[in-house]
Amino acid sequence: MSNGNTIQYMKLWDFFKRKFNHANNKEAAQKTITRLVNSAFALLQGENYVEARGVLLRALEHKNEIENPALLEWILTWLYVTWEKTEEHQESATFFSEFLARNPDYVLALQLRAESYWYGGALKEAIADYTRSLELKPNDAGALSGRGQVLMECREFGRALEDLNGALESSDRLEDADENSKIHLEAYTRNGRAATLAGLGDFAGALEEFEKSINLCPENAWVYFNRAEAYRNQGDRLNAAENYKLALTKKQPKLTSLKRAHAKRVLEELRL
Repeated sequence: MSNGNTIQYMKLWDFFKRKFNHANNKEAAQKTITRLVNSAFALLQGENYVEARGVLLRALEHKNEIENPALLEWILTWLYVTWEKTEEHQESATFFSEFLARNPDYVLALQLRAESYWYGGALKEAIADYTRSLELKPNDAGALSGRGQVLMECREFGRALEDLNGALESSDRLEDADENSKIHLEAYTRNGRAATLAGLGDFAGALEEFEKSINLCPENAWVYFNRAEAYRNQGDRLNAAENYKLALTKKQPKLTSLKRAHAKRVLEELRL
């Protein structure tokens, strides 16, 4: 799940900039790409997502001249963020479908389309994309975590737990990721694992995992949503309502529109 703030944008930008600053900028196309990406970065800092999207799409027109793979990944990742932030998940999925039609084995595009499908409620399509990305890049922690959480939402708890346990194991072996990314990955994975344990009937284990996730990322709305669901399934209306309310106030990351609507509807039913 995405979690954007200015500090993270700057850290990721600095990370990728170090990688592609050494590229050959003698050609006019390279200079144009650099100018466009710098402009997009400034717009992202200001949370001007629609404008940033337009600039990033213009940069992507020069895909064949992009010499460093890290720069292309940066452009695609933040293009996805612009749609995620404006909750245009179908538009995001359509873009990545068109990209994948030309680049069918591009793992990052598969994972970003999977997340677009997931957030838009197309769960089977999300699972298919995560599965294909894992065929191309086995044991990828992010894909295992994502697929595991989607499987949990589909109530395929056995498969979900296998993926989420695998994601935690794989994340321990990550070398290139920065510490902040590792923390968020673990938090999201443990959130999914907690909801899965609740689905399997291990409510005590679920509560322990929810607490671990909250300690890592206390502003993640999804963990409170999943804990609310677990409490509601236990018949604990008071704790369910409290957690749905928390889920609607947290923003890093916030709930999708589908989950916000669900939380509001259940709160109205609970009338607490």
